[in-house]
Amino acid sequence: MSRNRQLIQLWQQFIPLSLSDVSMALGDPLTTTTLAHLPDPRTNIAAIGVAKAIAIFCESPIIMLLHASNALAPTQASRRALWQFTLIASGGMSLLLALTTIPAIFAIVGEGWLGVSPSLSGTIRSTLSIVILWPLAIGWRRYFQGLLIHSGDSNAVAQAGLIRLLVVGGILMGGFMLKANGAVVAGMSLVWGVIAEAVAVTYLARKLGATKLPEIVSTPELPQDLAGVWKFYAPLGGTMMLGWGARAALVGIVARANDGEIALAAWPAAWGLVLVIANSTRMVQQIIIRNRKLLPDRVLILFAITVGFGCSLILLSISGTPVSEDALGWFIGNDRDLISRVRPVLLICAGMPLLVSLQNAVQGFLVSEGRTWGINQAAGVGAIVMLGVAYFGTQSGQNGAVAAALGMILGVIMEISYLFYSWQSKLINN
Repeated sequence: MSRNRQLIQLWQQFIPLSLSDVSMALGDPLTTTTLAHLPDPRTNIAAIGVAKAIAIFCESPIIMLLHASNALAPTQASRRALWQFTLIASGGMSLLLALTTIPAIFAIVGEGWLGVSPSLSGTIRSTLSIVILWPLAIGWRRYFQGLLIHSGDSNAVAQAGLIRLLVVGGILMGGFMLKANGAVVAGMSLVWGVIAEAVAVTYLARKLGATKLPEIVSTPELPQDLAGVWKFYAPLGGTMMLGWGARAALVGIVARANDGEIALAAWPAAWGLVLVIANSTRMVQQIIIRNRKLLPDRVLILFAITVGFGCSLILLSISGTPVSEDALGWFIGNDRDLISRVRPVLLICAGMPLLVSLQNAVQGFLVSEGRTWGINQAAGVGAIVMLGVAYFGTQSGQNGAVAAALGMILGVIMEISYLFYSWQSKLINN
């Protein structure tokens, strides 16, 4: 098969999966736009940004369940053990999120660690209480998504993602028409969207037979029991805790910038737009895991570069053209001060989709080889660099959102460098 034909084949597998991530990421800008046209937009945008940072940190240990489900799908024993692990881990993370809504605990986490002002605390805690089931629904969804990807049913993953987007859009539209409390509307759309997607992906996985794949005997390297899954998954879960824990800490750095109040609104607004494009590249990792033994590594790397470069061009065209300011005005309202802080972040982060694609590509190689500790170490390096750059940026007088963007970019670059070193070191030694 020619290289061009191989790339086309990979794109055919990738596009439905990417649509799933895009439909998920679109929830952020849709939420920001809705809040911008409801009462007290700055407060609600900042509150949902902080609440989501805390919720995603509680979710972070189970983010890699999708990767684990895809990798462990070949045997029934591995799937059963991972399902048990999914219920235990996801339920535990929802319990942890529930604890953060207790006033005494939130005073430590929100007001102490993250530097949130007391005026925002009540709104953030109310939002967190609405999204308590978020981690459980996310873990459930990712388990069945992994089975569908392994069985080649990528279109089903995309269909479930569109259902989530419809539910999110419907709740936001209803809240807008009723002029309801913005933070409550955002929290409801967040949790009910993912619950709807979890139900849909479970139904489709059972309907299409992804839960009863043919047994593959020659897979002794895969864990066959709950203890084995814990050992296999620990580095992956730790990786996400490092990454998303650092992003939650980044909110604390932004809050303490010289423009902390408006920066807390500008950063999530800008980052939500960046993620719409950057997240569309994340499924590169699943394509690499699925095709690692079928295609040469150089073809898989070339595929990742084409995906990331194309998406970065899209983000650059959105943020760097003359019409971008008018588009941002529609997106976040006619707050000129907020717009002036969002635009630089979008320009700085224009290369993020390419970086995310390369990050997920090298992670995919390491996961397919069972070398998950290298991913964990790389995440630690990236987190340290990100927080260090953002901290020194705010201390030198930079706007909080710009400092966060620079930290994010340089942190991901360092993480990719370490991932590549970890991957290539074994090849060189061999």
